[in-house]
Amino acid sequence: MFSEIKIKTYSALLGLTPNELDDFMRRYKSYLLTQKVISKSVLINGLFILEKIHTTKWLEEADKIKYRTKNLTIIKYSEEIVELYKSGMGTAKIVNHLKLNHRVTISKSALDRFITANRIKRV
Repeated sequence: MFSEIKIKTYSALLGLTPNELDDFMRRYKSYLLTQKVISKSVLINGLFILEKIHTTKWLEEADKIKYRTKNLTIIKYSEEIVELYKSGMGTAKIVNHLKLNHRVTISKSALDRFITANRIKRV
């Protein structure tokens, strides 16, 4: 139906990936086929489908960014830090673990601020 260039162009205009654009086109096509008369309101309902796709995309991106911090080293190792903290290690042991295993230096206070700011609890 569309060439690859057109799909890339339209997906960029709508702020979607080509897969999301394909999903939108399939959903909108099936919606239009169920309608007897195509009016302005029916066409505008396509915007709600598009908004739903955007919302799910933003929610997925928000789930990826779980922890807030400005420290790039902590961001890189955040999953491991949280896992170690939940397993019972304190900030001093986590700092030593990162220093030994990854050759990374993080201060205990920065790690403590990260844990308290993100309200990480031990299991």
